[in-house]
Amino acid sequence: MAALLSIGIILSMVKEMIEQRFIYDTYAWIRTPSFHIMLGFTVDEISFYIGLTVAVVSTTSCFYSIKYMKEKHDQSSYYMNLLFFMAGMIGVIFSENLIQFYLFWELMLIPSYFLIAHWGTSKKRATIGFKYFIFTHVGALFMLMGILSIYTFTGTFNFADMPLAIEQAVANSVMSSFDVLAVFVLLLIGFCVKMAVFPVHTWLPDAHTEAPTPISAMLSGLMIKCGAYAFARILLSAFGQTVTQTSDVLAILGVITIIYGGLMALAQTDIKRLLAYSSISQMGYIFFGLGVYSTIGATGALFHVVNHAICKSLLFMCAGVIIHQTGISNVTRLGGLADKMPITCAAAFVGALSLAGTPPLNGFWSEWMIFSGGVFSGKTLITTIAIVSTTITAGYYLWFLWRVFFGTTPKSLENTMKPSWLMRTPIIVLAAVAVVIGIWPDIVLRLLSVQF
Repeated sequence: MAALLSIGIILSMVKEMIEQRFIYDTYAWIRTPSFHIMLGFTVDEISFYIGLTVAVVSTTSCFYSIKYMKEKHDQSSYYMNLLFFMAGMIGVIFSENLIQFYLFWELMLIPSYFLIAHWGTSKKRATIGFKYFIFTHVGALFMLMGILSIYTFTGTFNFADMPLAIEQAVANSVMSSFDVLAVFVLLLIGFCVKMAVFPVHTWLPDAHTEAPTPISAMLSGLMIKCGAYAFARILLSAFGQTVTQTSDVLAILGVITIIYGGLMALAQTDIKRLLAYSSISQMGYIFFGLGVYSTIGATGALFHVVNHAICKSLLFMCAGVIIHQTGISNVTRLGGLADKMPITCAAAFVGALSLAGTPPLNGFWSEWMIFSGGVFSGKTLITTIAIVSTTITAGYYLWFLWRVFFGTTPKSLENTMKPSWLMRTPIIVLAAVAVVIGIWPDIVLRLLSVQF
């Protein structure tokens, strides 16, 4: 009910967003002689659809959990942590200042750690949960050092005031060019850990594979996108010149992540691990689009945040249906499930082909915009390599679809039962959203844009 309410609240803002393109609300929070911090929430062209995506995917994960987690222990605590996890992500997206942003950032970490460590799928869940906690918390500490450095130099935590405050600090010699670069790198490291960009990605395959499927859908579909949102919200707006100066390095790092994640996905036989490495590759697309520092590239990257969230959550839920009904996660031991799970098969095709950049599905438009941004920014060679690397994405997704849904059905799977509607309905909803956005991308793009 709480998850549905969040969708309703965000949708109630549509009319005002179309008319004003900005909603801002703030309250007195912390008052001391040395500083004054407000508690505020901002809904604008960047945050609106990303926040709505978080609410929609989280709600479908809640419904999916009803059947998937039916036999699991301590369900009340599970749903409590799931809602706190969702609240942390919503808070990050709509935060008005850096302190509030950091508190919600950490709120994402704590419940997600418990969801992995207590409801994981193997005996290694505590170890994997601890690895996940350490990696993401260390990344958050780098980010915190960057946040405190910004306040030390500029005297502000507010997102709206940061660009001008940093510009004035540089002009008044309060910040040197080295100081700006150092703060930029601290923040970038924190965001890259959350985004699982190569080489700080190693926590992701284990955590996403270990987590219960509804949580895997939220981790891969939503949580790692908070790093991309932070990149757009903080680095592109307040450190635009530094992004321009380092754009070649950022673009190359994005392409390396695309290729590395794709090749590792090709080598996997476990469904969830394949999808986890695929998420690393897809985050490379987003990182590339943000790093080339062009309007169309950054807008395409944020559009891909929405599209990947929908389609990767959809694919994880399809994988969960397969594992729940067959008890098998090894792709090589599956086959011929299209007749037994036609809805799951169709939905998996929508998700996989979309992320492979197949028109007219939603993933095609965002990838086209990302690569257009690379060309418009003058990075033709590295963009060409990125485009060619998309064949890897098509390769592992087509292999996955063929091995799971077609070919000969193993005898052990001949009596596989159809999944519950409680698991199929969220899949249908997400697949329908992917198709609608693919046919009518302007429904998102009219309110999602980045201007330089």
